[in-house]
Amino acid sequence: MAVVLGGFLMAASPVFADGKASGTPEAQIMSPTKMLLDKASEQIQRLLNPPFSFALIGDQPYHPSQEKALDTLLKELDRNHDVEWILHVGDIKGGSELCTDSLIRHRLNQLKRIQKALVLLPGDNEWTDCHRDSNGSFDPQERLAYLRKQVYTKPLTLGKAAFKVRQQTALGFPEHLMWQQGSTLFITLNIPGSNNDLVNPSSRGLRDEEVQRLFNTRQQAVDAWLAEAEQLFKKDDAPTETVIAFQGDPLDGSGTPFSMDRMLVRPDGYEPLMKRLVQFTANTHRPMLIAHGDTHRYRWDQPDLSKYGATPEVNALMYRVEGWGHPFTNQWVKVTITPGKPKPFQAESILVSTENPN
Repeated sequence: MAVVLGGFLMAASPVFADGKASGTPEAQIMSPTKMLLDKASEQIQRLLNPPFSFALIGDQPYHPSQEKALDTLLKELDRNHDVEWILHVGDIKGGSELCTDSLIRHRLNQLKRIQKALVLLPGDNEWTDCHRDSNGSFDPQERLAYLRKQVYTKPLTLGKAAFKVRQQTALGFPEHLMWQQGSTLFITLNIPGSNNDLVNPSSRGLRDEEVQRLFNTRQQAVDAWLAEAEQLFKKDDAPTETVIAFQGDPLDGSGTPFSMDRMLVRPDGYEPLMKRLVQFTANTHRPMLIAHGDTHRYRWDQPDLSKYGATPEVNALMYRVEGWGHPFTNQWVKVTITPGKPKPFQAESILVSTENPN
């Protein structure tokens, strides 16, 4: 089993699927002896940095009636020997449920009971949309502060087998996490739905200028976190691929021109992020997987990101996966990573078993 390393201790330098060590002139020599040595090196690399899988879930439960389904799902993931840990991309309550302390604690306690490690991201339903009358007319920034106190006070994931992570505490965004599993780099960001928190109805009680200021501050923190991650790729033991996870759907969700959140002709709240992720991939020359939730439908693709500045070469390196959410609470997504492969990511939708465990 691979070891999750919050301190970025790395395995040996990567050898890619074609048996060539990256950047070496000798890679062009394909004598029988070298082919044998390369094959042996690749096998050693797989032993040091083996494939692994995690479960992608999110956008649930949305109602007390769905809590039993989540318990069933978490128990199945605990029993699944192929899954090493779980990524919940946010929204642990419904968009019309109250944002009270008691409900948030109740849903968090449900997640904390899992035996494996669980990484939780902030969703729009936990803070961004809490200004709604149906949510209790809360201050979204106060709700985000409360969520931080409940989840992000220590550099650890949730779950009984919690592992260490790094946090962006210096800029006041402890929910921004970073860690490595073998040579795979993981980064989480607070990028919610509701057009990345640019939606500003009267119930929010803020001037547009203040909404934009809050957005800019968070985006600056995102840029700084990604810039810090890019420095890792300048080392000899650089990561071989990156997974970046957040809640909002940046391509098919509330940032699209005809969504309800864009009816007032507000800008696409995800455009700065997507341009930065394209730049990140161009700078690192390594594959990237974007994992998100928000629109509740399983997606596994390589979208055309040319409108964000992606060249064909960069497009070929970027993948996207979205997990199931409400009301599809009986399915989850298995993400498998084979570190160092030219195409390291695989995703598979899985139906929750209806059989009772022994």
